[in-house]
Order: sequence, then structure tokens, then C-alpha cells
Amino acid sequence: MLKGRFTALALLSAVYLAGVGQVLAQTQGEIHTNQKVCDVFRTLAGSIMQSRQNNETKESLLAVKSGNPDHDKLGAMLINEAYNQPVLDSPELKSQAINRFADKWRDTCNKPASS
Repeated sequence: MLKGRFTALALLSAVYLAGVGQVLAQTQGEIHTNQKVCDVFRTLAGSIMQSRQNNETKESLLAVKSGNPDHDKLGAMLINEAYNQPVLDSPELKSQAINRFADKWRDTCNKPASS
């Protein structure tokens, strides 16, 4: 479980380096992002869903703090959504759930900002 928390913190740091403000604003329909940012966002979302599918506690992930309130808000949003999903039985179903969740958030990031 500790590995998942460090992975989430590392990914939050990567999102920061790639431009987390852009990702957060994009999810709110404010600006355009680039593919690099959206790919990192996909990785973050996938890691969070993988933690969910591995039965790590929601609290353990929410306890990871990046030191930036915007990053923490983004992480909490993804964590809460992932933990609204069921833990699946087979490795294949878990993998599909992880990929669907990751792709959903990458696609959300890639959507053009609304006018």
C-alpha cells in the first residue's frame, strides 16, 4: 500500500512539471492543454484506479499531499471518482477498468475548451 502512495505523489509531481494548472483548468473548460500534459494526466488517473483495484484504502491515497492545493484538489477529484467504482474480480477486468478510467481522463484533458 505504501508503494501506491509514493506512486501517486510521484505522479502528482510529474503532473506539476507537465503543467497541472493547465489540466485542472481544462477539466473546468477554461483552456487548451497539450498532449504531454494529457498523457501524464492519463498515467495519474490509471495509477489511482490501479490502487483502487488493488484494494488500497481511499484514505491512504487522500493522505498523499503534494504541497500544492491545486494538485491536491486534482488528486482528490480523481481519487473520489475512482473509489466510486467497484473492485473487480479478475485481473483482466481490473486491467480494463484501469484503462477505461485512464482513457476517460486523458480524453477529458484533450477536449477543446468550451467557449
